[in-house]
Amino acid sequence: MTRMVRTVSVTGSARARQRAHLRERLHAAVRGALAVLVLLVTAADAWLTALLGLPPITPVLHRLTGVIADAWRSGAAGAIDAEVIDDPEQEVWP
Repeated sequence: MTRMVRTVSVTGSARARQRAHLRERLHAAVRGALAVLVLLVTAADAWLTALLGLPPITPVLHRLTGVIADAWRSGAAGAIDAEVIDDPEQEVWP
């Protein structure tokens, strides 16, 4: 009696590899589109602020989005605001 040996691909089926490749290409296309969008927004910001004689807005927006992201992450983690007391000589802490 002969035994049938079945081989199993470690990398998955051809269809799964195709989907993974398509997903990688889609991610690259989205990253490229976002990079172009950022380039256009910063160019428009530079042109408009130069026209109006104002400082650029994009650095302010970048800092603002960072503050909002930090607040959102701390809220999602359940962190609370606390004061840091830096007094090494204090023996009893309130």
